Amino acid sequence: MVYSYQVVKFQTISFVQGNHWSQSVGDKGILYKSLKDPYSKLIVQSSNGSKKLYHVPKDRTVVVTNDTIHFLGELA
Repeated sequence: MVYSYQVVKFQTISFVQGNHWSQSVGDKGILYKSLKDPYSKLIVQSSNGSKKLYHVPKDRTVVVTNDTIHFLGELA
């Protein structure tokens, strides 16, 4: 599988219920790490109202800074 680096502007971010995430605060913002195989799911709603579902591989980190999400994942 190929995972690309995504930079997403958003209004709301939802970590899909039933998936496992760890949360910590780092220098760059709030860090979320997916803990479940084969991937965890992330729903991002952008400012224009569209929602997208992303797959984030296990042990990849999602960084939330202001209204931008940086993560390694793929569009579902």
